[in-house]
Amino acid sequence: MTSGKVAVVTGAGSGVGAQTAQRLHGRGLAVMLLDIDSISANATARALDARGETAVAWALDVRDREAVESIIAQIEARYGRIDVLVNNAGEPQMNLPFEALDAALWSRIMEVNVAGIVNLSASVTPGMRRQRGGRIVNVTSVSGIRARPGMSAYCAAKAAANSLTQTLALELAADGILVNAIAPGSLNTPMFEKFLRPGERLDEAMARYLPQIPLNRFGEPGEIADAIVWVAMDAPSFMTGQVVTIDGGRSLS
Repeated sequence: MTSGKVAVVTGAGSGVGAQTAQRLHGRGLAVMLLDIDSISANATARALDARGETAVAWALDVRDREAVESIIAQIEARYGRIDVLVNNAGEPQMNLPFEALDAALWSRIMEVNVAGIVNLSASVTPGMRRQRGGRIVNVTSVSGIRARPGMSAYCAAKAAANSLTQTLALELAADGILVNAIAPGSLNTPMFEKFLRPGERLDEAMARYLPQIPLNRFGEPGEIADAIVWVAMDAPSFMTGQVVTIDGGRSLS
């Protein structure tokens, strides 16, 4: 049975996004899975609802404002509302000195991790204002709080996303729209391999990262998804503008 509520999740084809979509669907929400990888998004959506009624995949590059606006308009036309937006799409960075990053990669990291949040949030806000409420959850990173050498563009982008979360919370508070962020630490997902140094093996990178995590392990995607769903569904309605770290203590060490 559905609750009548609708959630939009970006980067929903795999990892944290897919598990978030699964959990929200399990809570009775119709879930719209947006991902640049349409094959993965479609597979995840079909596993949730083969009929394509309460789980629908959409191919989307979050950097494309016109495409974002078009898809949000289609979702609202079909379902009449959007109650939850999870901005999970992200772009990692190989561990490189800042001067080694070319302009195109720097721009892509900024556009996906920051402009993507702006594009989706701006598109859902009018509808949320009309219904006098909604929740936006931005998936950022502990790297936006605790800088790492060799991660200049990623750290800068995630710091901007954290600040953007707080700004949007202030701008949208009068309309009953809550905006919060989840800032994960290192996770046991395929994306971790994209943060390696050139020529570095996975086991070498893990050995380098683990001593920085007091709990001495990587996080699991489901743990982040659980936190996202809590913020999106169960967190107090007096909570907005918060950046919640789920990082095994990394930001404290």
